Amino acid sequence: MQEKEVLDEASKHDLVVARAALQKLLQCENASEVLAKAIEAASGPVITLALVEEVEESVESANKAKQITVFHGTEYKPPAAEVGSQLKMLEDRDVTGKSRCTGSVEDFANCFRDRFRRISSILKGRVSQNGVTKISTVKNLASGRQSRIIGMVCERRETKNGHVIIELEDEEDSVPVLVARDSPIKAKSEEVILDEIIAVDGAMSGSLFIAKEITWPEMPFAKPKLVEDDVSIAFVSDTHVGSKLFMQDQFQRFLNFINGNGTREEQEIAGKIKYLAFAGDCVDGIGVYPSQEKELVTKDIYTQYEIFGEFMKRIPEHIEVIIIPGNHDAVRLAEPQPALLPELVKNLSGLKNIHLTSNPGWVEVHGLKLLMYHGAGIHSLVGSLPILRGAYEAPEKAAVEMLRRRHLDPIYGEEPLAPEQRDYLVIDEPPDFLHFGDLHKNGYGTYRGTLIVNSGCWQSRTEYQIKKGHHPTPCLLPLYNMKTGNLRVLDFNAEKITGT
Repeated sequence: MQEKEVLDEASKHDLVVARAALQKLLQCENASEVLAKAIEAASGPVITLALVEEVEESVESANKAKQITVFHGTEYKPPAAEVGSQLKMLEDRDVTGKSRCTGSVEDFANCFRDRFRRISSILKGRVSQNGVTKISTVKNLASGRQSRIIGMVCERRETKNGHVIIELEDEEDSVPVLVARDSPIKAKSEEVILDEIIAVDGAMSGSLFIAKEITWPEMPFAKPKLVEDDVSIAFVSDTHVGSKLFMQDQFQRFLNFINGNGTREEQEIAGKIKYLAFAGDCVDGIGVYPSQEKELVTKDIYTQYEIFGEFMKRIPEHIEVIIIPGNHDAVRLAEPQPALLPELVKNLSGLKNIHLTSNPGWVEVHGLKLLMYHGAGIHSLVGSLPILRGAYEAPEKAAVEMLRRRHLDPIYGEEPLAPEQRDYLVIDEPPDFLHFGDLHKNGYGTYRGTLIVNSGCWQSRTEYQIKKGHHPTPCLLPLYNMKTGNLRVLDFNAEKITGT
């Protein structure tokens, strides 16, 4: 562009261009695009050098993403492409477009009532010698008469004599539950957390309900389910595109792999992938933590998603991709989070194999239920349960506690909650897979028939993680074969892909 063209274009929008910014624009390879975006982003009457430099960096990043080359394997014919897709989005569990809460007290009350009713119905099905009795009724029973009550934990404290008092409430009344210091269930009482729903067997003694047993809603015992087709599901999360620490070379290596660019053995593994589950933090976002801008390649959220979209477009169309948001994504922070807005991922519109859903999100793949959750609820669990000390290094342990409690984030007040009429974080039925991210640490396990997967990240260690003492495990791809039940993990950190 010529100097007059720059000044005239800025003048049309009642803007002036600083001399240093003008010189920078005249040197830009994509001057017209940079100027247009700078005019759009200008917050005052002057287009400054800092603004031009920031916009130029964003434009260059986006253009590089568009130039990504994926190498397709020669004579590569993935068997999964011949298998019909069996993907069902469980829209009744998706909050997208259904959020009506205003944050009123009544909204919160309704949300907790819904949680109580649904989890208490699970507890009523648990085996007990005692029938379930309402708290208001149990208070009038004869002293010593055994019964079972179900309630939400509103308080837990330890007395100076070493006893534990748990305040339980249902929809009508509340009662203090005593676990004596010498009780055989004293250790169990240490696992009780606020706002969860539990069943307690015992009897009234004066104004106290003396506990004999504590029961959680739990998962039923089951064997992992398998399918007839020889297909696999891959698990990915936390790419943090837009961050300087996004490991683009390794992620491109992954894209080459799923496009059949590899050894015969690698092609055989990649050719079975039918589904890819993406558990949030697609981009690094803007203003998520202090001084984040120092670690960003681009400070334009739309450009971050444009780059992310370019990567997603390189995934073969026979692979169904399910994407939920995370706390770094441009949706509300409070859970449940609605799906990414179409205007954020415009370059993915029209791609039939890309599916956006909420956090948490439920889908059915080949008849198996997949629960995807980014993972914010883990932080409050780790901080409240002594048995989870060190769980940041073994995230699957925290996931087990979610399954036991049939809720993804039971403790209120630790993480933002959007009080919907329905509590979308309740785990109504046992999922076949629980896939989560957020901790940037790979972890795997099976609990009563549910495969637990934390898929780690594709971002190198941040300053924040160094301060917290967290040790991420980037660029490890968990792959689960739904016919054999075999879970393998591929390592993309080296040029030669390794796996177990």
